[in-house]
Amino acid sequence: MRSSSPTAEGFRLIFRRPAIPLAEIAWRWSFAAAFWFLSASFLVEYADSLPANRVDRLLLGTHQPALILRALHRIVHGSALRFTAGGIVLAIALLVLWITLSSLGRAATLKAMMNVLELSPPPRVRGGMISSLLALNFLRAASTLAAIVAAVGAIFIASGAWASTHMSASGAARLWLFLLISVWTAWAMLNWLLSTSSLFVAVDGVSALTAISSTLSWYRDRLGSVLVAGIWFGLIHGGAFLTACSAAFTVLGMGQILGAGPTLLLEFLIIAAYCAVADLLFIGRLTAYLAIIRRGDSLDLREPQLPPPIFPGTERTAIDQNELILSDVPLPAT
Repeated sequence: MRSSSPTAEGFRLIFRRPAIPLAEIAWRWSFAAAFWFLSASFLVEYADSLPANRVDRLLLGTHQPALILRALHRIVHGSALRFTAGGIVLAIALLVLWITLSSLGRAATLKAMMNVLELSPPPRVRGGMISSLLALNFLRAASTLAAIVAAVGAIFIASGAWASTHMSASGAARLWLFLLISVWTAWAMLNWLLSTSSLFVAVDGVSALTAISSTLSWYRDRLGSVLVAGIWFGLIHGGAFLTACSAAFTVLGMGQILGAGPTLLLEFLIIAAYCAVADLLFIGRLTAYLAIIRRGDSLDLREPQLPPPIFPGTERTAIDQNELILSDVPLPAT
């Protein structure tokens, strides 16, 4: 599959080989379904374990906010440790599930994309790709957890600065927003680096750390091509996001006419359609990156390679050792 543009190759793979993006959607949505099912089951089981006597039921049936809060406080009293322990177990299980599914799904999609782009993986990849992808996805999960902790810490930093310096509430909100944007930017850059490193795991058959180093070098050498492909897919992704938001607000505005059930169904369909388009564009962007790696395309301006300068007196010429020079000629007798 040859094309003058890596971006065009990404879109061509989406439309001509729909099985590859559908496989990406399958493993992502499988994890999403497992996440919601396990989370809902956890909440239901936790609610069933809470004791509620006749007094609590009577308070809940009064429809008075103060009495309802009192009943809820009585019901959940002493269950915080059980809820926290169950939440930690659920989070660890979901984390392991995501790392496993992401590694297996990425290995399958990368193999299919490399076959389309006529890239043959080295022999090491067949045995070591999964382990390297597991390491990369573990690092992605760890960075995500660190970003969540940093975002929560930004709230405490802003509130602490507001309490100690007596700044205005708007100033504390701006400080929190600045810290939140900084955390999100750092996480987005690190997540892009780790997700893109999977390409070099598949192409070169290297370990996770070596793939990260190769990605940084590749980004430095192919800055123009990478930015062009990322900007094209980013603009289309942004357009899809704005379209989905417009459709969601339109349906929400018609909620009184449609009713609660149809409104929720349409909102769910809009979210599902947006997620599917986002997954398709992600596969297209990875394909464009693979095309850049395969062909070595670059839009960077490089300095022309000039021949090395030749200075006077550096040329070497062949000298006949038997030829007499002026100093060897005998002088005539006087």
